Amino acid sequence: MRARRAAAALLLGSLAAPLAACGIEPTEVVEVGQPAQGVRRPGVKTPEVRLYFGFPGGVQMVNRPADAEVSAEEAVPLLLAGPNEAEKMRGLYSELPRIGGRFEVVSAVGRVTVTLPLDVTRLSPVARVQLVCTAAHNTGPGGLRPEQVRVDLVGAGKKIPDLLCDKKYNAPAVAPAMPTSAP
Repeated sequence: MRARRAAAALLLGSLAAPLAACGIEPTEVVEVGQPAQGVRRPGVKTPEVRLYFGFPGGVQMVNRPADAEVSAEEAVPLLLAGPNEAEKMRGLYSELPRIGGRFEVVSAVGRVTVTLPLDVTRLSPVARVQLVCTAAHNTGPGGLRPEQVRVDLVGAGKKIPDLLCDKKYNAPAVAPAMPTSAP
């Protein structure tokens, strides 16, 4: 019995040796980017900034990570800087012109006013959606849903008031007039 076991062990050992050296050479560690970030936990709000960029066929929302909640005043300058390299690789672009002068973003409860150093009536529908939806989705005061936030675009002595970000991200809708109370 011992001879049989010894012969079997010798046979297995002689067969395993060629298999262990099958021609694969050792390699070093290959860097392939950042590790996976994982799935967000349900119910845990992760701070992010929402920006809207053009893409063939419309406008697309992009979420970028942020350290804290982002206001419209902080989001619009990021939008005006344009898409980052990864977003460009996905085919996203901006129809907003390069802003050479001073601009201002002011938030109030239910309203954001974006003042630009250019004629806002000459902005394309996609550029308007980019501004309106970015401002509405990053507004802090009042806690309203983005569809309820009115955005005014102002520039070169012209004003486009009461724009809303619709859910289809088409040209911004004009909000119905708010009822006024009689004095």
